[in-house]
Amino acid sequence: MSRVYFLCATFAGLVLALVICAAARAKDPTDAAASAKPIDASALEQAKTVAERLEVRLADATGERGIVPPIERPLLLFGDDPRNLTRGILWGWGAGRPVAVAELWRGRAENSPYAVSLTLTGPDMVAMTSDGKPKWEPARKQMEFMAFADAPVVATKESARLRQIKEMARRFEAHEFWDPENSRFELRLLVQPVHRYSDMAAEILDGALFVFAHGTNPEALLFIEAFGPTIEKAKWQYGLVRTSNAESHVELDGREVWMQPRVKGGATRPVDPYFVFSLPPATVPTEPAGDAPGK
Repeated sequence: MSRVYFLCATFAGLVLALVICAAARAKDPTDAAASAKPIDASALEQAKTVAERLEVRLADATGERGIVPPIERPLLLFGDDPRNLTRGILWGWGAGRPVAVAELWRGRAENSPYAVSLTLTGPDMVAMTSDGKPKWEPARKQMEFMAFADAPVVATKESARLRQIKEMARRFEAHEFWDPENSRFELRLLVQPVHRYSDMAAEILDGALFVFAHGTNPEALLFIEAFGPTIEKAKWQYGLVRTSNAESHVELDGREVWMQPRVKGGATRPVDPYFVFSLPPATVPTEPAGDAPGK
C-alpha cells in the first residue's frame, strides 16, 4: 500500500511541476506561442492586394533599375484589440536589408481605409507612389547603426549565428508612452525575427529584423547584423527605427541606447523618414491620417 501511495505522490508531483513550468512559459514575454497569428491564404491575398498599390523606387535612380522589389511575403500579420486595430500588415521592400518598411492597418468597419505608416530603414533615399501618385520622399535617413558591445565572435555556421542573434536581441528591453494620459506601456520582443537577409555587396553577411510590439502590434524595429568583408573580420551591429507616433525608449543591458519623442500633434510630413497617411479602399485623393488610432 505504501508503494502505491509513493507512486501516486510521485505522479502528482510530476503533474504539478509540469503545470508550474507551463505557467512560467506562458508568462515569458518572448514566448513563441504568443507571437503573431499564422498567415492564412485569405490574409496573404489581402496583403498582396494592398501592397501592390505601393511602389518604392530609389530616389537617385531612373528606369527599371530604380524600382525596389517588395519582399515576397508580409513580414507579420498583427492586431491590437485594446487599441481597436485590426487586419494589420507589416511589409518591406528590398533584396537585402529592407530600404523601407510599411505598417498597414484598419479599423473594424468593413470599408474603413487603411492607415499606412512608412519608415525608412536604410541609408538610401527612396520615393514611394501610392496608387500611382507621389506620396512619400524622405529627405533624411533616420537609422544609425551602432557597434554591439560585448558581442560574441561571429559564428561561421548560419544556424549558430541565428542563436547568437536571438541571444543578443534578448538583451534589449523597450517601452513607450501613449494614450490614455501618456501612460507607460512595456513592449514585448517577438521571439522570432520577422525577416532574415544578407547583402554581400554591402558587406552584410547576415541580418535579422525583430519587432518590439504592443500585443503583436509593431511599435519599434530592431535590426541586428554581422557586418564586414568576411566572416573572420565581421562584427555585430544594431539599429533601431520607430513604427509608432508614441514616445519610444529602448534599453540594452539596462542602459538606454535609443529614444524617440512623441510625434507632435500626430502630424508627419511626406519628407519625414517616418510618415503616416491613409489609403482608402478606392483610388481617391487621400489626406494624412494624423495621430492614427493605436499608433
